[in-house]
Amino acid sequence: MRCCTDGWPPSCTAWVPADRPGRPSRSNKIIRIVALLRAAVARYRFGRLAAVAVALYLAAAAVAAGYDGGRWFAVVATADFWPWDDGARLLPAAIGVLNAWALWQILRGPASPRAGALPRDVAWLRRLLYADVAGDLLLWELLDDVSGVAEYAASWAVWTATMFLLVRALAGVSARFRIIALGLGLTGVLAAALRPFAEGPLLTASLLVAMATLGCKAMIIAGQGRDGRFSAVTVAIGWTALLVPQVYSLLQVGRVTFDSLSLAVHALDGLIVVWAARTAHELAATGKGVAVTGTGRTPRLLAAVVGLVLPMAAVGAEGDARLTYTAADEGCRDRLRPATGLGPEERRRSFLCLARGETFAADAMFPEDLADQRILAYGAQLCALPGDRERHVLHKRAGGTADAIELAAALEYLCPGIVARQNADAHRRQAERDRQEAAWKAEANARCADPWPRVRARRQGTAAYMLFEGGGYAVFDDRDDSAGDPGDIYGGDGEAADIFDAIEDGFIDAAGSSAAIVTDEENAAMCLTVKAFDSAPPLRLTGWDQVVEVGIASRSGRLIVPTYPEGGDSGAAGPLPDLAVAGPGHYRLRVHARTLPWDENDPDAPLEEHLLVVYPGRSTDKVVYRPPG
Repeated sequence: MRCCTDGWPPSCTAWVPADRPGRPSRSNKIIRIVALLRAAVARYRFGRLAAVAVALYLAAAAVAAGYDGGRWFAVVATADFWPWDDGARLLPAAIGVLNAWALWQILRGPASPRAGALPRDVAWLRRLLYADVAGDLLLWELLDDVSGVAEYAASWAVWTATMFLLVRALAGVSARFRIIALGLGLTGVLAAALRPFAEGPLLTASLLVAMATLGCKAMIIAGQGRDGRFSAVTVAIGWTALLVPQVYSLLQVGRVTFDSLSLAVHALDGLIVVWAARTAHELAATGKGVAVTGTGRTPRLLAAVVGLVLPMAAVGAEGDARLTYTAADEGCRDRLRPATGLGPEERRRSFLCLARGETFAADAMFPEDLADQRILAYGAQLCALPGDRERHVLHKRAGGTADAIELAAALEYLCPGIVARQNADAHRRQAERDRQEAAWKAEANARCADPWPRVRARRQGTAAYMLFEGGGYAVFDDRDDSAGDPGDIYGGDGEAADIFDAIEDGFIDAAGSSAAIVTDEENAAMCLTVKAFDSAPPLRLTGWDQVVEVGIASRSGRLIVPTYPEGGDSGAAGPLPDLAVAGPGHYRLRVHARTLPWDENDPDAPLEEHLLVVYPGRSTDKVVYRPPG
């Protein structure tokens, strides 16, 4: 070991390892870092207060990170609620650091030394930028609790005035550049003013025109890059806050997701507040740019620009104070008329009547505290969407509840023809399902063939029978309701066949006008052939595992096997004939059953086959020709 300065002066007390000469100790590093931080804090007007605020925020985040497994940390980090993944702690931590940095950027104030007296326009611009920052952080949320439309109007009023002055204050850009930027900005403001009142095609047009606001902001940020007063960091923050959410929205069209990427984009979207604060700070700093000379007409110009938007606040206040229309009247539904022939005003009244009322589930179609104009705006947006799924997502996002039929019935007044389009879409979807089901049935039926082809019956048929969970099927008189529902083999009341009695028997149960037969297979298809004779046919036992004959009656003159899906979740995939060839009376039912070998070339082929033979006969005795082996 040696002294840090080779022993001189003798009072030297800072020692370093001899094998690492000239390297400062860890304590010196900390001292230097603290000194740099103090210098950075002192450099800005409100640096000390900002540093204290950031320290308090980080302390709160650190406490939250350890509370309830860190679940509250995401709330502190994002000031919002997001689904929480216990394994994804790094992203909320990074967002917390980003928020701390953003808080420092916003609160620290402009750098010293500040420029001299600013032009009047620039001074007003800085005030508006700070007002916009305060609004985005807190004021707009508080105002929204009082009036949603008033918050909408106030935020757009501040943006309009800010945009107007910011474009005029840019240095290093041409007059044509300013005219185009102002034109885009004012077009976007006009679109925002019309949006609450727009419907149908006008709403779609207003949404497209609102993209002008995005173009205006892009031109402003591009202009900042030419103005020496604004740093490259401020310009980069502006582009990031402007473009990242837009690109993400385009990639997520038609989807509603809440994942890590959504959380990150949500955090970057907040950088627009940092951009506004840094823009205001740097306008007060000395720099190479030359501010536009003030004209002294700022208050009058500002009043004129804000006057374009403030009338929206008056409309919003009226809409929030009372309903624009008397649609909340409980008796309005009794006065509804078909949408055809109604004028625009009456159609809007009718839509609000349904939108303000309860649905079949006793829930409000739209939230009760939502102003009429907002409901109309949501309705117009719903009209512009292509299908039920998209409308359901937007309707749910608006806080509403209703099924597709109820919502379409209400929208029929805003956009006539939506029910017809919805029905046409439903018919097309149903036709496609029917086509797929028909192909599925044909493929299943093609795997089955008549196991007794040499003997022709008076009526006969072969089809694949789709078995449900538990298996089993029934033969019954579908017009005999004396024992309850025809074909209900789960009745168990003694007047009809019961599948549980069939299971106890091992094969079959017959009672009255029905018979229940047990199968070895379930949740699969089996092959079923039915043959109805005028008299008893020859007994056929060869090749069958079980053959049992029972008596069954037909009170109405019908005996059927259910067709899929008329039998519920099971039934024959093709039509099978009525087996009561002699009309009402008594019949004998002979049931043949056997298992089929597995076909490795056709894994979906049925593994079970039944043959039903029916002929007139008065006996009710059960005869077992071949018991199960």
